[in-house]
Amino acid sequence: MLRFEKPDRGPHTSRPPRSKRPRARGDPGITFESESKYPDHDDALVITARIANARVRRNAFQKLGMTNRDLILMTSTLTEFTGDAITLEGVATLPMTFGDEPRTKTFMVPFMVVDLPSAYNVIIGQPTLNKLGVVVSTYHCSMKFPTSVGPGEMKSDPRESR
Repeated sequence: MLRFEKPDRGPHTSRPPRSKRPRARGDPGITFESESKYPDHDDALVITARIANARVRRNAFQKLGMTNRDLILMTSTLTEFTGDAITLEGVATLPMTFGDEPRTKTFMVPFMVVDLPSAYNVIIGQPTLNKLGVVVSTYHCSMKFPTSVGPGEMKSDPRESR
């Protein structure tokens, strides 16, 4: 029978010493302050973000100086809550920036463009929120997301959410 012994790990070992520095643990934790009061946390979460390097609130398509020639044709329709079909004008893929410097994230987002009166200028879907890595707290009227310099935050604008 062969017997193997553990190698000596004394001062003359060939293994390099381990570093005493703490290891990075991925994304920083995202937390929300519990001491603040948020009386209107039942309202919609409405934020202002930069689309194609412009802050837009209403009529984004016109404010960005876009025309129908800037759109990619899409022959699909959307269905409203009432069951009515809405024809798409097309799709525009634009850079969208979330947060304020230095805690921002910018990436390309596809937008379905419709010619329809709406209470909101842009509705951000789950694919974009997931790509952003966002954590939404409706109670805190805020959303936070990881950035390379710590968590970014966007608070809801209570005037716009009513």
